[in-house]
Amino acid sequence: MTGLQGEPVKLLLDSLKIYSPTTKESEFANFLCQKMEKMGYSKVHIDKAGNAIGEIGRGDLSLLLCGHMDTVPGNLPVRKTRDSIYGRGAADAKSPLCALLAAGALAADTGIRITFAGVTEEEGEGAGIERIIRSARNFDYAIFGEPSGANRITVGYRGRVSLHVTVKTEGGHAGSPWAHKSAFDEFSSMLSRLREYEQANQVPEDHFRSLSISPTLVNAGSYHNVVPSLCEATLDLRLPPSLRASTAVREIRSIAEKSGEGVEVKIRPGEPTEAYEADTSSMLVRAFQRAILLRLKAKPTMVRKTGTGDVNTFAHRKGIDCVTYGPGVSATSHTDGEIVRIKDYLNSIEVLKEAVEQLAALGSRSGA
Repeated sequence: MTGLQGEPVKLLLDSLKIYSPTTKESEFANFLCQKMEKMGYSKVHIDKAGNAIGEIGRGDLSLLLCGHMDTVPGNLPVRKTRDSIYGRGAADAKSPLCALLAAGALAADTGIRITFAGVTEEEGEGAGIERIIRSARNFDYAIFGEPSGANRITVGYRGRVSLHVTVKTEGGHAGSPWAHKSAFDEFSSMLSRLREYEQANQVPEDHFRSLSISPTLVNAGSYHNVVPSLCEATLDLRLPPSLRASTAVREIRSIAEKSGEGVEVKIRPGEPTEAYEADTSSMLVRAFQRAILLRLKAKPTMVRKTGTGDVNTFAHRKGIDCVTYGPGVSATSHTDGEIVRIKDYLNSIEVLKEAVEQLAALGSRSGA
């Protein structure tokens, strides 16, 4: 492969050997910059958010190839077998990132201006993508690297908002619980009402189009024989495209207010991320469909995921067509068994290169 010196697998193995949990991506960013310079990228630099940025190619259309450098915590040994590679980030999401980097170099002569960005803190507060959004760069299309499989195009992600819930009551002696309201019991009752709200926002057998409410942190009580007067909890809401975060927060607040006298409930939402679903008739999706048919001789599959990613924030703020694509066994993400099939990884590079070529051809025919 031109510019890669025939070593895409080594690129991935070397990347996996650099431990880069969220906020500790600097070593990996320097590594990517060195690789970009060798592959022919220009304007290579690390920006103020720690993102590794490079540009390649020329043309009227501008394309962002964006993968995240950070992983969840927990270093894992890197291991290669005859057909697979294991290690932290093998699935989420260093194999997609390396595929984007390699494909960008291979697509340098397709007639599209390509910007590669290895971004920080996707698994955290999203500082990396926020910097890209606020920069002066404008793009016509964007491809984000996340695991799905070489013949699968991810066209949708649910939204997310976290709620910090505080429930206060008078508390009292555990020997007479009938005389004192328990903050924990009141929280439990509220959660039961929220389950009814959750059920009212379900689409049978379609998790992507359904609301989910997950209590992730719950803390109550101060002593073993005292009815809790304070309960604090965090609820993780995953939002379908039909439900905006502001609507969900407003309706949940209304449900919480039904807790009754002697109970104080406060709900403080975190920064919301709205759901995103791509236009499946867009040139970008069509380019991927053609690329998969041509390179893999396989039927393209469109996937809608129940999680949330950088693509949600970027697509809404920039208002452009985006998809997510990449190799890796997504079911192993954030586990100790992260894995990517080598054939899947190499195939995804070929598909990405072909998709850029198809996008250039479609753009030229449409006069874009």
